[in-house]
Amino acid sequence: MPRGDRVYDLSLRILMLTITAALIGCIALLTWRWSQPPIRENPVVPVTQVAPKSEPVAPVDVTATASNQVLHAPGRVFRCESGGKVTFTDRPCPTATR
Repeated sequence: MPRGDRVYDLSLRILMLTITAALIGCIALLTWRWSQPPIRENPVVPVTQVAPKSEPVAPVDVTATASNQVLHAPGRVFRCESGGKVTFTDRPCPTATR
């Protein structure tokens, strides 16, 4: 074997060992930093506790009118005519046209 091949082979082995040691060191450092996170005295974002404001709720009178009641009639279809347009619905027509 020529002398140049031995030097080349030795330099590649040294480079490989150096890179392997650096990778193992990085993995060990990252594992240690992951398992031992730094303790922070102050939070990143200051948090202040705020008490919720309680306001009295005004009662709402909800009364049903004939226009907003849902009157389902299963099996029955109403035909409504309004302004020349014909619609079919399961609710009674608002006018007397059926």
